[in-house]
Amino acid sequence: MILGLGSDLCPASRWEHLFERFGPEKCCARILHEEEAAYLLAGNRGRLAERLAGRWALREAFGKALGVGLDGWSWRQLRYRDGRLSAEGALAERLSQAGVTRLHATVAHDGGMALAVVILESD
Repeated sequence: MILGLGSDLCPASRWEHLFERFGPEKCCARILHEEEAAYLLAGNRGRLAERLAGRWALREAFGKALGVGLDGWSWRQLRYRDGRLSAEGALAERLSQAGVTRLHATVAHDGGMALAVVILESD
């Protein structure tokens, strides 16, 4: 059974501006799981802003699916890698208590925009 559904759009230009101000390493470290940040930073730097926009849209979509927005959970405890979404720590415990047994997500990029969709499911 579907317990939550969320979607979000994010422009890559938002991250280009923040990269100029703070640097890509600091931006990635602030919002991403450590492994996810390392993966993005090791990839094509020319696409980093759009890829980070996708990860941000994913966190926004997840918060909508959870019904709490961006408050009350750690963005870095959510990880998206190789098309799979997972949670750890207190976030994983919160999902378990809410009856969430499966996480589904997809991220797409086009025309300077990133789109993410998240579905939270129970047995």
